[in-house]
Amino acid sequence: MSEDIIYADSYDFDSRIEYGIRLVVFYAEWCVQSRGLMSILEEIADEYYDSIRIIAVDVEQSPDLASVFAIEQTPVVIFFIDGKMVERIGGANPPNVYTDILDEII
Repeated sequence: MSEDIIYADSYDFDSRIEYGIRLVVFYAEWCVQSRGLMSILEEIADEYYDSIRIIAVDVEQSPDLASVFAIEQTPVVIFFIDGKMVERIGGANPPNVYTDILDEII
């Protein structure tokens, strides 16, 4: 995984999303769609490095966060601005779906 993607768990999640624009992916290691999405997000992390941060949460390592955000299937991407959720997308999508939202937010 890209060094530009930051892993978070229940202990540091709030501080990771508190300020700025954050794209948070809730994923599972065993999920094929999650693995495919992670490679897309690595490219987005590189392209938008100056504007956003990408946070990855493994739902099996942080089931309480998965519960809080009602993650029933992976992957799920949630966009936050200064700790407030502004958009949510389920499933793996083409890169432009994520970049279009980011371009609107930025």
